[in-house]
Amino acid sequence: MKPSEFVTVKAPAKLNLFLEIGDRLEDGYHEIESVMQSVTLYDTLTFSKTPCGIELSCSDEKLSSESNLVVRASKLFFEKSGINGGIKIRLEKNIPVSAGLGGGSTDAAATLSALNGLYGEPFTKKQLSDLGKSLGADIPFCLKRGLCLAAGIGEKLSELGSLPECFFVISKGERTVLTGAAYARIDECPERERRKADLMIDAIKNKDLHGICRSLYNGFEQNGDHDDRIKEIMLSHGAEGTLMTGSGPSVFGVFVNEKNALSACGALAAEGFAGVVCRPE
Repeated sequence: MKPSEFVTVKAPAKLNLFLEIGDRLEDGYHEIESVMQSVTLYDTLTFSKTPCGIELSCSDEKLSSESNLVVRASKLFFEKSGINGGIKIRLEKNIPVSAGLGGGSTDAAATLSALNGLYGEPFTKKQLSDLGKSLGADIPFCLKRGLCLAAGIGEKLSELGSLPECFFVISKGERTVLTGAAYARIDECPERERRKADLMIDAIKNKDLHGICRSLYNGFEQNGDHDDRIKEIMLSHGAEGTLMTGSGPSVFGVFVNEKNALSACGALAAEGFAGVVCRPE
């Protein structure tokens, strides 16, 4: 059978249900402990093989640049594989940018996976994950997806099964957060108390959604740039719990049923906040 010349893939956003930040390492990364969940909010990428070169177009023209992680992942793939080929990529953005939702990382992960498939799988899953890690700490999880405990800098992944049935509402607000600045603020508080994910993991194992929501935690949140009004609206419309994800500023709420989630999304829109309803992937 002739190998495929093009492929379209969906790249899911991620949420941090638990996130604690540890020490800063010599390479600039930080040790973390995080419970990550991929969700049904997707960017869509279409890849077409070409004889040479890397070409990216994006629904957000500002992102069609050499610095985009999609381009960097493509260059790394061809460099490390030694394959003489090229790729044309169309990226349709739905995941907000600089939002703590892993949009750049999931796009890069989708790129590595798609190129590996289009060009005969020169890399194993482990090798692909190692490539991703060199570009960003969230990329190994974005390659794996699902529900995982992440340790190390995010590359040490343990599967945690699945969440009980639930819905998420995600809203970014108007603010933008620079991840580097968020980590710098953490580094200014070396003596802060640090939490472990044990209670969250136990609640997941027991399929206890209320316990999961009681265990929601993000070490960035105390000094985060999220908008508390988003949380207030979600909670007033039935959210079981709310949390800022990643380094922010996006906030998510956890809902038992879709009706309340849609109601919260509508209330957010009425106050000028964009929101989306999604589910665990």
